[in-house]
Amino acid sequence: MTSLSTSVHRAGARSDDVTAVQGARWITAAWLIIGALNYGYALLLTRLLNVDDFATFAAGQGLVLCAATVALVAIPWVLAQALARARSQADRSDAVRFSVVIAVTGGVLASAAVALVATRFAGAGTVAALGGATLLIYVTRVSGGWLQGTERMRTLAWALTGEAVLKVVVGLFLVSVLGFGATGALAAFGVAAVPLLIWWPYRMTRGGGWWADARANRDLWRRALGLGTVQSLVALMASVDLVLITLLPADGPATASYQASVMMGRAPLFLAGAISVAFFPALSRRRMGTPLAGSAMRMYLIVALPLTAVYATTPPEVFDVVFPSDYGLISRLVVFTAVSGFAVGGINLVSTFFQAVNDQSCQYRQAVGVLLFVAGLLAGWKAAGVLGLAIGGCCGAVAALLLVAHLLVRRQGFHVFAQLPMVEPIVVIGVLVALRPVPVVWLIAATAVAVLATVRFLRHRTTAAAQGPSEASGPAQDTPARPARASTATAGAAHAPDAVGVRHGGGHPGDGHPNGDTAPLRLLLDAVWRRDARPAGDDELRDAMRVARACRTEALLARAYPRQLAAAVTEVEQRDAVFRSTVLEATQRLLTAGVPSVLIKADEPGEHLGGDFDLVVPDGQWAAAERALSGWWVRRERYWLERSSKVFLWPASGPAAHLHASVGWFGVPVMPNARLFAGARAAQGAPWLEPCPADRLRIWLAHALFQNLSFELSELLAVRPLLRPEVVAESRQEAGREGWGTAHSHALSTAVAAIGRLDRGEALALPVPLPVPVSLRVAAEHTPRLLREKHIAGAVREAALRVPLCVAKSRKRGTS
Repeated sequence: MTSLSTSVHRAGARSDDVTAVQGARWITAAWLIIGALNYGYALLLTRLLNVDDFATFAAGQGLVLCAATVALVAIPWVLAQALARARSQADRSDAVRFSVVIAVTGGVLASAAVALVATRFAGAGTVAALGGATLLIYVTRVSGGWLQGTERMRTLAWALTGEAVLKVVVGLFLVSVLGFGATGALAAFGVAAVPLLIWWPYRMTRGGGWWADARANRDLWRRALGLGTVQSLVALMASVDLVLITLLPADGPATASYQASVMMGRAPLFLAGAISVAFFPALSRRRMGTPLAGSAMRMYLIVALPLTAVYATTPPEVFDVVFPSDYGLISRLVVFTAVSGFAVGGINLVSTFFQAVNDQSCQYRQAVGVLLFVAGLLAGWKAAGVLGLAIGGCCGAVAALLLVAHLLVRRQGFHVFAQLPMVEPIVVIGVLVALRPVPVVWLIAATAVAVLATVRFLRHRTTAAAQGPSEASGPAQDTPARPARASTATAGAAHAPDAVGVRHGGGHPGDGHPNGDTAPLRLLLDAVWRRDARPAGDDELRDAMRVARACRTEALLARAYPRQLAAAVTEVEQRDAVFRSTVLEATQRLLTAGVPSVLIKADEPGEHLGGDFDLVVPDGQWAAAERALSGWWVRRERYWLERSSKVFLWPASGPAAHLHASVGWFGVPVMPNARLFAGARAAQGAPWLEPCPADRLRIWLAHALFQNLSFELSELLAVRPLLRPEVVAESRQEAGREGWGTAHSHALSTAVAAIGRLDRGEALALPVPLPVPVSLRVAAEHTPRLLREKHIAGAVREAALRVPLCVAKSRKRGTS
């Protein structure tokens, strides 16, 4: 395309992206507080309860955790997903009533199951406390689902934090004041859940026929069963070893040490759960593999990896201060329970990506993973007792994580794992291991690591999901496509222009770019790239036109919807006519003066947006060309970096001419004029020349390498028809002669990969950036060539500007 001056409005992140990331911060902060309270509660109970009572408490807490984890998904997540996808108030009421039915039904069944298992290790009072707490947790999760589904994450965070505080206060009172022991500590779970009834959606539950309506709603039953099954497997893996250790013939101190170690090592599970709660409604409105999944994964690893490293390397002296002497085995177990906790948290988060689109394909691998985990526990116990139990559980959990991660890669490619923070954790682990023999220094380093991880988590930007490569996208199972698009279009309408049309004025080409898998971007790609102009509403087209302006494809979108975008089509045609007449007049003046010109980076007929145009003239005729146009232009400017190779000439009306001495940018020549003019051919019925296909391909690639460091959607559209074997071979050969053959190959590979993904219907963050090493390497490859050809000024500019250009473009992509 020609260099445009069209206006582009900076587009904010999608509202659900912002809500998800900010909600993740609130929920994670709440769950970190809850985790700290739970750990403090457990530590205090190690002092207040004897070893046998603490073992009973730990086993009972594991059962409650298992039941609560299922409740946190089978009830609120079904409700949250239904509310996120609801089309009417009636749909919302049906979803609430259904959640009440399954909460009560599931609570009764779960409490009975918990009580039955608890009879193996506890007395009648403790069994009753566990059953009642489980029932209350189930019933009150309706309130959590209502807050989650309406995306009131801050309120949900405060409610959950209050529940944890009340549990600790009540539990300590029952244990230390009333002397109820393990029974009182476990009964506090149920008492603390009662205040959540404040947020119960009472008004939405009015109406009769609850059971009949719930029984008839097969879709919600299917979702509830799927979500409950997936999360049951996660919960089973998170708690099976805590219960199993109480059934094995281990002595009391060893059992308590293992249980305390596991409860501390499960911190990543709570982190993953918090992120899942916040991201689940937004993920439910999207198709499989959106970039939002990558953002969730990064938020998890930012904290989970450093936390695991700190816990796994904790010196024995630290545990001696925190725990009584009966828990001396903890220091040998932490390495393995920390890794297994990280793996279980990862399984929980990865499962969320499948649950959000009602894809139950992960259930089989989860079940196999649970079997591997249990097999590892039993094999480890048989080989080396409690220590072997920890080692076997670690191996089984890691194997289970690899199973579900492999399925995720198969379903949507490796993109969700792109740009994950992996190098820093390895360095952190090495440093903490080296400092472990010096507890004081280790404690300082561990504190610094924790603070840094917290800061990075809180500063995690919504656009992080956009900057990373997008994941493969397929249709969402059981996910209505149109409501999702309509929801997104409505969310973005507040930021869209008041009228659909092509805007004038200046702007930065990168501003307002679509940074992920959005409904407006999908509509644009369907219409422009795949020539599939599916039915769309005016609000959807308004948002899509905003994205099209950022991608410089509004003319193509307007022509795809000529009836709804009739005003835009008319304006495009008028501006296209002005463009062609202006170019015709300028090039005719040059030809009359004996100066041929090649029009580079030009649109196809009917695609011009009225932007500026670029002309290259033969060697030694640049000044003559400017003189030939002296009666045509009324304003003249030069950019200081290109003052000897490029001039901007504005006529009285119409687009400006960018008059080039050669194909190059920032004063750095890339292609020799002799080759360009030798291969150029006359345009049909026009006085200008057009580059041959191989030169045209090379110009687009060079424009990305030497100026933009990325590919616009419009540029990918221009490159796609040029990817013929003979054209690519000729272009690669000429680029090698010009001194940038390797960079040419890398840029071509980036463009081909992006085009392939678009052809397959996958999502793609735009513009498509070139890898930083490629952007830097092109200068190292091309500068020596310029020096050999005596282009000293061009070589100096290229060497001096390459790093600042890469930095500037990277910062712009990070803020746009």
